[in-house]
Amino acid sequence: MSLQDRDYYRYQGSSGTRGGFLVGLTPVVKWVLIINVAVFVVQYFCDSIFHIPFFASEYYAPNGERFLKISEFHKIFALYVPYLSKYYLFSQYLTYQFLHGGFTHLLFNMLALYMFGRYIERQIGSLPFLKLYLMGGIFAGICHLLFIHSYDTPMVGASGAICAVLAAFAVMNPNTKLMVFLGFIPVIMKARTMILLYAAFTLLMAIRGGGNVAHLAHLGGLLFGFMYVKNFLWLRKIIGYAPGDVPRDDSFGRFKERAKVYRGETYEEASYRPSEKKESATGDPKLDDILERMRVYGMHTLSDEDWRYIQKKREER
Repeated sequence: MSLQDRDYYRYQGSSGTRGGFLVGLTPVVKWVLIINVAVFVVQYFCDSIFHIPFFASEYYAPNGERFLKISEFHKIFALYVPYLSKYYLFSQYLTYQFLHGGFTHLLFNMLALYMFGRYIERQIGSLPFLKLYLMGGIFAGICHLLFIHSYDTPMVGASGAICAVLAAFAVMNPNTKLMVFLGFIPVIMKARTMILLYAAFTLLMAIRGGGNVAHLAHLGGLLFGFMYVKNFLWLRKIIGYAPGDVPRDDSFGRFKERAKVYRGETYEEASYRPSEKKESATGDPKLDDILERMRVYGMHTLSDEDWRYIQKKREER
């Protein structure tokens, strides 16, 4: 078996290359991070520094009183129903995902994308990950518009798309242990527990209503990520999945066989049994050791040096 044939290594997508922005940062995650930050910087400078009218989100009355308004930039590129319905700007379902309401909004979204997106991209491939991310954001936007009562406020942010990634990560890796901060208290819990608590909290906040957070969009993203992994509506067939297709089942679009997915289990939890096959799979004992550790303990346990060695051997092939 060659290195490229191993299902847990197929994260490069069609390009076949790893991202060079940071060690371990995958291609799609890298470019999504860059685009989001670039859009935010351009928007900030054009609005707050250069005061370009197209980007202006505030104006001053003759008496000097400051008022906030919706800029033309947001009316066109955010998810803004009056322009969406009047000018048929369906592109807003994509563009709103790259706008943010402030630095903190951007920071937490990009941090979550960096933490979880690179692992999912490695597991399912770059092109499927891009589809999952964008389609999750579109589905989240639709869910938001279906249940809101006021269409005067534009929606921005990558939260819906990132929630789809979070849900996919938790369902595919339910036993992976994460450190979550509840306030200032660090708590270690499994990914499955984390996503259930987050979904319950988001649902509660959506029922309560109020505030300027699109909780329904977050729920929509979570639902889409779950539907993708469970293959509802043939989503895994539509989006793609690195280990390849397997026969489909009935009209509900589920697979007869489960695709091989890494579940983040430890040695004991996985009831691992060493292979009886003694010969080297790759002809390189060091590479065999790295790939075996990846298979047993999960890719998240590999060091940057391990990833560099894998990439080096892959390029040699």
